[in-house]
Amino acid sequence: MKKSLKTKLKQLNFVIVSHIFATGPALDLEEYLKDKVKSLFFIGHPFSFRKEINSFYRFYKDGKLKEEHKAFGWRFPEVLFYFKDSFYTFWWIFKQKENFNYYIGSDNFSAFLGLILKKLGKVDQVILYTIDYLPQRFKNPVLNKLYHFFDKTCLKNCKIVWNVSPVMAKAREEFDGLKIEECVPQILVSLGMWHKRIPKLPLEKKDRYKIVFMGHILDKQGLDIVVKAMPLILKKIPQVKLLIIGTGPDEERLKSIAKKLEVEKRIEFTGYVEDHKDVEKMLAHSTVAVATYKPDPGSFTNWADPSKLKNYLSAGLPIFLTSVPPVAKELERANCAIIVPYKENQLAEKIIYLLNNEVMLKQYIKNAVNFAKQYDWNLVFTNALSSSLD
Repeated sequence: MKKSLKTKLKQLNFVIVSHIFATGPALDLEEYLKDKVKSLFFIGHPFSFRKEINSFYRFYKDGKLKEEHKAFGWRFPEVLFYFKDSFYTFWWIFKQKENFNYYIGSDNFSAFLGLILKKLGKVDQVILYTIDYLPQRFKNPVLNKLYHFFDKTCLKNCKIVWNVSPVMAKAREEFDGLKIEECVPQILVSLGMWHKRIPKLPLEKKDRYKIVFMGHILDKQGLDIVVKAMPLILKKIPQVKLLIIGTGPDEERLKSIAKKLEVEKRIEFTGYVEDHKDVEKMLAHSTVAVATYKPDPGSFTNWADPSKLKNYLSAGLPIFLTSVPPVAKELERANCAIIVPYKENQLAEKIIYLLNNEVMLKQYIKNAVNFAKQYDWNLVFTNALSSSLD
C-alpha cells in the first residue's frame, strides 16, 4: 500500500452498508479496511431469500472489533425488507457518537440512504459501489422506476461511483440517458479475491477429474447443461465427478435431472458452506470449473463481473463458460478459459478434450493463476481508494 494512503486511512471513519447473501465484495472490503482505518462501521442486511435474515452490524476501532449486534429476524414480503433496512441503517448510524468521513453503499439503494445521512450531517462523502446493474431490475414497474431513481440520484450526487464492469457506465448512458460527462466520476473496480490466501495445487495433487461449480444455484447459472453433459463425459472419462458448492432454489430440480440421467452418484451437492476458506480449499482440489451462464438479455450477468470467476482462476482452475459475462473474451484470450455454446454436447466435448490433454491442462492452470494476480483484493481496493479519497 502507498504510504500516503496508509497515513490517510488511519485518520478516517468509514461506514459500509450492504445487502448480504453468503460472501461478497462488501465483506471483502470490510476485511481490507478494518485494521487500516480509524474506525469502521459495517452494516449487513441479508436478502429476503436467505435462511438467516437478521440485519447486523460490526464496529471496529483502531483495528479491533469493539461491538457486534444482530437484530431480530423479521419475516416480511421482499418490498418491506427495504423499509426494515432503512430503519436499522439510520438508527444504528445515529446511535454512533462519531460522524463518518466516508459511507460506501454496495447498491444504489444503500448509497441513496447514505446521501440522506449526508444531508443530515452524519456522513461527509458517499461512494456508490455498483456490484450489479440491470435495466429491468424488478418486474414491478413501480419498484423498477424507484431503482433507476436511486441510481440516477447517486450518479449525480455521490462523490464517486465504483463499477465492477466497464460496460456499466455505457449501459446507464444507453438505458437511462445518463451521459458519462454529466455524472460524477465512474471508475472500474473489478471484483477480486484474496489471491495469497487461496491454495494453489499442482495437477498431481488435485482430484484429477473433478469439475466444480461455486455459487447461488439459480436457473440463470446454466447448470442444466453441465448436469446433462455428465453422461456424455462419463462415457469417455469414467472417473469424472462434478462438485456443486452452494445452494439455491434450483438445487432440487437439478438433483431430479441427475437422478433421471442416472448420474446422481457422480455429482456432489455441498449445500451452503459458511466459511469461504473451506470453499477455497474445495476449489483448489478440483481441476476445472464451469460458469455456463444461460444466455438471457435480462440477466444482470450481461453487465456484471462475476466474482466466482476470479476465485476459480486464483485456485488454478481453467474455466468453461458461455460468452455472457463481459470478461469472457478476455479470459479466453489469456488462455485460462474456454468459451462454449449453451449446449451440453459441445460442453462435454470441450471438457473431455482438456481433461485428456495434460500438457494443455497444465498450461491453462498456470495461466489462470498468473492472470488472477492482478485481481488480489489488496491491489484492487488500494487502487480504488487512492483514486477516491480527498
